[in-house]
Parts: sequence; structure tokens; C-alpha cells
Amino acid sequence: MARRDLDLIRNVDEALRGDAFDLLAYASIVLEMLRRPLDPEGRPVSGMPTLGDMVDRTLADAVRQSDALLLAMATLLDGSGSADTALAARIRAEAGGRWRLPDWIAQVGAPRITGTAAFDHVLGADATILIGATLADGTPATATVFIDRDAGGLIADAFLAPETLETALAAGARGVDADEFPRAEIAPADARARIERAIADDLALDPPLVTATWPSCRPLLAWILRALPEGGEGFPRADADPALDDELVAAVAQRLTGSEQHARTLVALNREHSGAGDPRLWSDTFVETLLLDLLPFEEAAQSDPDGMVDALRAVIEEGHSRTGVAERFTRASLEAVDELEDSLRHLLESGDDDPARRGDELASLAVRVGGRRHLDALDAIPITRVVPDHRGLDAGALAGLETVRGLAERACAEVFGDPELAVSAARIADLLAEADARLFA
Repeated sequence: MARRDLDLIRNVDEALRGDAFDLLAYASIVLEMLRRPLDPEGRPVSGMPTLGDMVDRTLADAVRQSDALLLAMATLLDGSGSADTALAARIRAEAGGRWRLPDWIAQVGAPRITGTAAFDHVLGADATILIGATLADGTPATATVFIDRDAGGLIADAFLAPETLETALAAGARGVDADEFPRAEIAPADARARIERAIADDLALDPPLVTATWPSCRPLLAWILRALPEGGEGFPRADADPALDDELVAAVAQRLTGSEQHARTLVALNREHSGAGDPRLWSDTFVETLLLDLLPFEEAAQSDPDGMVDALRAVIEEGHSRTGVAERFTRASLEAVDELEDSLRHLLESGDDDPARRGDELASLAVRVGGRRHLDALDAIPITRVVPDHRGLDAGALAGLETVRGLAERACAEVFGDPELAVSAARIADLLAEADARLFA
């Protein structure tokens, strides 16, 4: 039996010892890899069987663990299209009665939705949507989806956890600034519409975004979404208001002589590209997008970058003063201008022969490293190895830590060929040991 098959059997055995969430989460990972094989960098993986080939071979093998995985996959396939529903029915017809498996695996149907919640950035930059559900065996599950509205509504990350919606909300509230991310009521249909649109946009992203949990949780998330009502609306955007735009442009022109056309350009770009579509609201993340992706291709910025940057500062201040935005958020947006104005000038001076390609590459890299300012801060200096202080660890914990560090370094060398990844992995292990040495005992 192939090593890959042995790994699958061990993973399914472990999941079967848990609850419905464990097996469905693993089925989601396998299903996504069969549908869209990607490595951790978002590059396509060759040599993977198709979903149909995998089902044919697995049904023919008639192994308890692989049949259990197929039946869990059938749950996620139900209702996602006529072909998927037919495939799910075939799996149940051939594998449904061959083994003694947990009762929930034979139950066909959607999860029971227990509630929805959302947190929207005060300036419309991004949103977090949570969906609580109960699985067939009574296990709770909550999906958390982060959507970057300033990046066009793309999924920034998503994950599911075997916890109630209330538990997830309580945990999230501890690490969230309530003034920056106020909780918002969201109708279940709207939650579905907004996430499904983000998923569709994510599928068009090239190269795709890959995190520790996305898109591996996509099939499980899509299954939960199908339990929500249809007919919802996308994120709200400000209505067109020429009078408001003219008033804002005039206020900037009054402050800065000769800035009227710059201000009008900035207002138009905000209307079209920002998450809120309101030229009175300027998040620091939209400022990043503006300076690094949008303005480098504007003739007005090319001919007068200093004037454009000055007008940007003025329109931020004027817009925020009209909407009562807290001063600290205005300051964050102005600091983004300060940090990136030199980058704008560098882009304008670089003279790239293919500006569209340059913008696509910058956008992709920014998503991978967590934002424009993180991207701008990267350098080529090697990571410094930190010498840890392990004098407080007992012998058992120290031995366990050294084993983990050794395995991590070996994996980073043999699998990834990346010495800096090994340094990072070792440092994470050291920090875990400092937090709770019992983890390694």
C-alpha cells in the first residue's frame, strides 16, 4: 500500500475517534486538494488524481477508513451541483452499508444554523463574518471568514472551529478593538451572499491565496453556506452623490491652491475602489492600495506627485472631519501616507515597461505578507537565530523540546530547503516552551 494511502488511513482513524467535525474537516482538506491541488505558495501541484478517479479507486478498494472518508465527502458534496449530488448518491449506494461507522455519517442533510454575526471596520476596510452551526452528531461548529473589502472583497483568510458561535464571539472580542471593528447585525442571507461572492472572486485570484486553513476549509464552508437562505445582498456601498463630492473637492481646493483636479481624482478613485465607496472615509489599507497600486498609473500623479500627496492628506482630513471619524484612525491613515509616499515616487520613477504586471505582482505579494506596509518593510537580511534560555525547563520538557526542534529543522531542510524557515520554527518552539513547558514533557 502506498505511503499516501497509509497516511490517509491513519488520519481517518484519528478523525473517527473524534466527532463529526474532525472527519468533515479532514474530508474538506482532501476534497479541496483533489479539486484544486495547490502547494503552500499557491502553485499548482501535479500528479494528483481527479475526484472521480479517487472515488472509483477507493470504492473498488473497499477499505473501512477510505469509505468513511468518502461518505464524509458525500455530505459536503450534497447540493453543490447536480454532478456532485449524483456522485454523493453513488458513494452512499456503494459504501453506505459496508461497515459499522458512526451513525451521523449516514445522515443526509444540511447542518442546523444557530446564528450569524459580523464585525465591520469603521472605515469599511474589511469585515469578519461568523456563522454558527450544529452538526448531525450535535457537535458545534463556527465558521469565521475575513474579507478584505479594500482589496475588492477578497477572502483574506477563513477557518472553522468546533465551538459555538457564542464561544467564538467571546474569544474574538478579546483581541478586537471594538471602536475599530464594531459588531454589526447581519441577516443570514446577506452573510451567505457576501461570502459566496468573496469565494467566487478568490477562485479568480492568480496566484491563489493559501494560508494554513484556506482554501482547505472551502468545501466545509460552502456546505454550511448552503444551509443559509438565498437572496441576500452584498456589502453596502455609498450611493453616488455629486454634490457631496463637489463640496469635498472645494474644501480641499480652498486649503491648497491648485489642488482641485488632484482632489477630484482622489475622490473618484475612492468611489470606485475603496471598501466603503465613500470619499469621506480613508482607511490606512486603502491608502496603501492607492499609493502603490492606483496612483502610479494616474497621469496627474506622474506629473505632480508632491501635489497629489499633499491633496491626499487634505482630503483625508476634510473627509474624516465631516463624518466624525476618531482622530486615531485619521492619524493612522495619514501615517500610511507618510510611510509610503517615497514608495510612490520610486514606482513613478522606475519606468516599468509593464505597469499592469507590476501592479498585479505587488498586489499578490501584499496579500501574502499581510498588507502593503509589511511588504514595504521586507528586506533581504537573513533572520537572526536567537539563543534561548532553557535553564528553567526540567529534563523531560527539555528532551521533548530538543526532539521537536530537531524534527522541525530536518523537515525544513529536506522538505522545504529553507534554512530561515528552520530558524522561525525553532523560535516558535522555544516560545511555546516558555509559555507552557508541559507541552514538551
